[in-house]
Amino acid sequence: MCYRTKLLPSAVIIVLQALLCIFPIALNAQAQQESKISNSTSIRSKASILLAGQKEYDFDEIRNNPNLSFVPLSNLEENVGFSNNHYWLTFSLENPSSKAIEYFLETARPITDVVDLYLVQENGSVNYEQSGDKIPFVEKSVQHRKSIFDIKLAPHQKVEAYIHIKSDGEVVMFPLELYQKDQFINLTYKEQIFYGFFYGILILACIIYLFFFFALKDSAFIYYGLYVLFIALMQFSLDGFFHQYFTPQAGWLSDRAVLLTAFISLFFFGIYGDKFLNLKKNSPFLHVSRKFLSVAIILGTFLLAAVPSWFQYCYPMANGIGILVLVHMIASLVVMKVKGVKVDPYFVIGISFLVFGFVVFILNNFNTIENSFFTDNGAKFGIGFEIIFLSISMSNRIRSLRMENEHNQVLALQRAEDMNEIKSSFLSNISHELRTPLNLIMGVATSLQQNKEEEDLEEKCKLILSSSKNLLGYIEDILDFTVIEKGNQELKEVSFDLPSTLEKVIKIQQPKAEAKNLDFKFEIPQSLPNRIVGDKGKLVQILNHLLDNAIKFTNSGSVVVKIHAKRKGKEAVHLDFEIKDTGIGISKEKMSTIFESFTKKSFMDKREFSGLGLGLYIVKTYVDLQEGTIEIKNNAQQGITCHLSLGFEVDEDHVELSQNLQMDPMKSTGLGANRILLVEDNKMNQTVVKLLFKKCENVSLTIANHGKEALEIMEKQSFDLVLMDLQMPEMDGFETTSMIRSGRANCDAQIPIIVLTADNTSDTRKEIFRLGANDLITKPVNGALLFSKINKNFPISVKVA
Repeated sequence: MCYRTKLLPSAVIIVLQALLCIFPIALNAQAQQESKISNSTSIRSKASILLAGQKEYDFDEIRNNPNLSFVPLSNLEENVGFSNNHYWLTFSLENPSSKAIEYFLETARPITDVVDLYLVQENGSVNYEQSGDKIPFVEKSVQHRKSIFDIKLAPHQKVEAYIHIKSDGEVVMFPLELYQKDQFINLTYKEQIFYGFFYGILILACIIYLFFFFALKDSAFIYYGLYVLFIALMQFSLDGFFHQYFTPQAGWLSDRAVLLTAFISLFFFGIYGDKFLNLKKNSPFLHVSRKFLSVAIILGTFLLAAVPSWFQYCYPMANGIGILVLVHMIASLVVMKVKGVKVDPYFVIGISFLVFGFVVFILNNFNTIENSFFTDNGAKFGIGFEIIFLSISMSNRIRSLRMENEHNQVLALQRAEDMNEIKSSFLSNISHELRTPLNLIMGVATSLQQNKEEEDLEEKCKLILSSSKNLLGYIEDILDFTVIEKGNQELKEVSFDLPSTLEKVIKIQQPKAEAKNLDFKFEIPQSLPNRIVGDKGKLVQILNHLLDNAIKFTNSGSVVVKIHAKRKGKEAVHLDFEIKDTGIGISKEKMSTIFESFTKKSFMDKREFSGLGLGLYIVKTYVDLQEGTIEIKNNAQQGITCHLSLGFEVDEDHVELSQNLQMDPMKSTGLGANRILLVEDNKMNQTVVKLLFKKCENVSLTIANHGKEALEIMEKQSFDLVLMDLQMPEMDGFETTSMIRSGRANCDAQIPIIVLTADNTSDTRKEIFRLGANDLITKPVNGALLFSKINKNFPISVKVA
């Protein structure tokens, strides 16, 4: 792919060089054509016209009715604008010479529906010729794309000519140009050369940009290619070639070819401009207004195809919509300029030529400027130069896409290499094994904390607990990042104490700030709810990452955290965090990539500042996961301000429980005469639970090593509660819970079951609750939380002493 894209701009340059060589030739040919036209004879001054309106006369009525008022044709402009009326022209032709002469007479436009010629001889006989695109092409008296008649005059012959013209609402023109035979043949040859170059350029551009689309997958190329195709077909129709080559039998499509191609070309031109200028991002208003124009175009196409009575109005409608599309494009370029959005200058030049050419063309259609060679071909000149400059612009776009693609490949390679340095697949597999010894360490330390025979024993226990929690936090951070990269991140929503959680964050961050002599302020308002339901771990990670950055990049001054709680009824609260520092701030270049992981800048920065460059990436992911918002901006003077907003449910049911748990549950005298069955295969985990219940009087703890053994024990003994592990040999916790709840085990089917597991994914939680478990606790087991769950789920009133 890389080698192919490198060739694309070169191909464009070659094509453009060819076009630049061809176009002057075409212009020269057209200039010579104009010179030849000047040698033709205009007989407008000798002609008269009858404005018949909607009245349909036959030729005999026109010839024999002296009351019909013909007026000099020179009183009218050659272009009478959009019309579906009947017009009759009359004039005389005479050959004063002694030789026979053959003339070709050109009148009307190539797309005029009906053009009939009646030549009245001196003896009263009438010769009839017909033209127009309402009849099959082979039935034209002169088979030419234009409305041409072959007039042969004998020596000294004089004839009276009548021409009937009728259109379907298109622009009607009354040129009356008389050519000698050799002049007309030379003119036709030169026109074919000019049109061959013109249409060849358009078709070649269309094919090339369709190729670019398939090569680069940039939708701007397909819309541009389709626009060029249909603008070529529109000009092809206006020049009479569509009727000659595509619809020689005339009919429905022949009548509507100009309008259909005009509407379709406008549709694709609007979308192309939208995509090229990225209006959806740079100007949403103009993006929406372009859609309204597209709807208008679709409506015009529908009226053209399905409502015949509206056919005559579709011509001015198409021209009017064309003006609006051009105005929209000009407005888009102005807005881009005002907003400072860089637009390729060749694009602007190309659009300028297009606008100029079509303005001349449309104004000529509305009969606001005089008809001339330039006004007749203004659209062709505009389109020709537009194709050249837009092609150069698209070449620059190809070059930009290629460079962006190469940059993305380098960046992707760099990210892959950087990510391989910090993650390995074994981390996920070893997670359970790491949690097991941590569970033992924390359980033993908690138990030893009650023994104060040694002076520094409590301090040592605190160090063990603190180190274990930090180690567990590091493991969870790395595992969470691997989950984010796989797209499997999920929320672990539980009820937790909000003030104590924030205080823990303060205890972690305040020493870091004090070590740098920073003024650290963390304001916790009294209006905060005591307990909320949410992902406690992710909230702590978000705050810790944001505060780590604030402290890390602040060498002097302060770090201030403010919290505002907005209650949404009784069951919800919206927490707004504002973290403001006086640090070094963020450069404009990096501001756009601050939430990305493993950018090159982050690795350059890590030489000066510690960290992996993952913090804000994880923060943004977790905030989006909770449907919150985060905004980081530079302060006016110094440092940055981060605004974080998250929504939570308020857990009113746990307010009383949280107050009861202020006392140490390990100092309780017991949980009553409770018989508890622990189903756990790991010996260390069994030891941890034993230590937790060691100080509880009148508690009988029975241990089963797997689910099958638990069911056998429950057949012989009665228990008040089951503590159930999930991952076990023989029979796991899922199957055991299912058998108990379904009544297939010989025991109390309603016995409370609390799951103890290291797996806290949402799928696991849904499954164990579906099977009938009462509650769940994640390992490492917190003693206070375990006793609160037991009190909550016992069917009888059992309280901590």
